[in-house]
Amino acid sequence: MAFRWIGKSEDGKTVTLRRLEDCQLAIPEYATPAWLEQNADLVRMGAVLDVETTGLNHANDQVIEIGLRQFKFNKNTGEVLGLGKSYSEFQDPGRPLSPEIIALTGITDEMLAGKKIDWDEVGKLLHECVLVIAHNARFDRPFIDRKANISKEKIWACSVKQIDWSVKGFFSSKLELLNIYHGFFTDSHRAINDVDALLYLLSHTDPATNKPYLAELTSNAKRLMTQVIASAAPFDSKEHLKSRGYSWDNTNRFWSKTIFKDDVPSEINWLEEIVYIGPFGGITRDIALADGFKN
Repeated sequence: MAFRWIGKSEDGKTVTLRRLEDCQLAIPEYATPAWLEQNADLVRMGAVLDVETTGLNHANDQVIEIGLRQFKFNKNTGEVLGLGKSYSEFQDPGRPLSPEIIALTGITDEMLAGKKIDWDEVGKLLHECVLVIAHNARFDRPFIDRKANISKEKIWACSVKQIDWSVKGFFSSKLELLNIYHGFFTDSHRAINDVDALLYLLSHTDPATNKPYLAELTSNAKRLMTQVIASAAPFDSKEHLKSRGYSWDNTNRFWSKTIFKDDVPSEINWLEEIVYIGPFGGITRDIALADGFKN
């Protein structure tokens, strides 16, 4: 699909952006309290979640801010039917922030002083949801799993990996750019702002399916995933693997990639043809739905 930029003028010379205030979603007219009660079998509760942290290391870095918002959705259509409870709070990490984190997030040591996240409250909110969504869940989930045990039992969805943005005409999956391409902006790298921006983004309609992006995400969240491990891959295949989306595990010394289970046969064919030049020399490992995007 050709590149899309919602909000561009007809002559293509200007783009109009508007600031997203709170989380103003277009709720379907049919989603009245009576309808929600009468069609409870179609209604599900999800949560969008985002964290800001002291760094990228899941073992040593800490959460300094969390944003979480529940929402009701139609399990058949992916339409957002209403908002639920929300939670936003800072956490004092007990040590000064790095200049890089302060510059990235706008969060300062003074803002964090004495603040504490109520992880019991976070757990209660997640317990009420069937799905937890994050933009790059592989980053957010391990931090939450470490603090809220219920998170380990939940199905997580990733709006980076489980929505094909390129097919829709968007050549970057960065949240800030997707927001701009859809005609709005918010103060990025603040947890609740990113949560509201993501939920608003997911409520947009995909012109190819005439359904919200959320429909694709919830559908893919129910598809089984498999980790393909290209062990003992020839060294000179490194660039092929990187361009295909494989990541290097420096501890276990192998290349790996997580894909949908039904795509495994075609992926093995590619590995045999391009990497191994012969029979597949690696292994595959199926991932339970509740284990997706874990550390």
